[in-house]
Amino acid sequence: VDVCKLTGESGKYVDSHLIPKALTKPEQPGLSFLEAGKGRRPIRRHSSWYDNRLVTNRGEKILSDIDDWAIKKLRHHRLVWSGWGPIVALPDIKPIPGTDWGVRTLMDAEWPRLRLFFLSLLWRAAASSRNEFGDVNLPSKDIERLREMVVSGNAEPKTFYPVQLTQLSTIGQIHNQTPFKDVKSIPAVGEFAEHQVPIIRFYFDGLIAHFDIRSQKEIESANLGNLFLGFEVSLIVSTVTYERSFQRENLEAIKAEADKLWSRR
Repeated sequence: VDVCKLTGESGKYVDSHLIPKALTKPEQPGLSFLEAGKGRRPIRRHSSWYDNRLVTNRGEKILSDIDDWAIKKLRHHRLVWSGWGPIVALPDIKPIPGTDWGVRTLMDAEWPRLRLFFLSLLWRAAASSRNEFGDVNLPSKDIERLREMVVSGNAEPKTFYPVQLTQLSTIGQIHNQTPFKDVKSIPAVGEFAEHQVPIIRFYFDGLIAHFDIRSQKEIESANLGNLFLGFEVSLIVSTVTYERSFQRENLEAIKAEADKLWSRR
């Protein structure tokens, strides 16, 4: 008898996508897309990563309900490419002069519920035994806390793995990428000096999510505001064109690495 890692109940395991299939599928049905991860050979797939030893039917129902609502919300705010319709570039960006970056300011009272979706992705990645998600190695107490938050539907406290969003403001190559740990530089602002922040980076459908993995004490003293999901009704989303993005550069680097490592095998 199988035991659901989300609910703890006995049952039979079912296939469960670690990132929703609707956000990790090719542009047109029947086509393949590129699936990539650092140190792994890029391959063509028709469906994204799933785990068949993670949840039973009830656990999958909890996750799919969270996903279904979140996908509609992401598409409503045009935060993912599949919500853009016929447009090819976002029209509501405020450019940051002298840079390739811009910002969107979005209003929604339901950001905390969307934050729960991202926490569920983090739990899935950390709880899964798939090698591709091995970089998401969290303390067991944090995995348990994430599990409890997902089951209860409570995304509090906001300072527990806070989420910051960046989106690609032009459409590029459709691809999937495994989440990985990284460090990002925060520029000096006012009395705060430039500093480095460790993160876990997720990507899907033109959207990048950064989970801040500093200690909760550090995060609580950082006075996070509407740059982070669910802290306020307003949300500031940073944007960068696909052509000038780290996402494109990283994908090209992975493909070049693959050519070097596997082209003659």
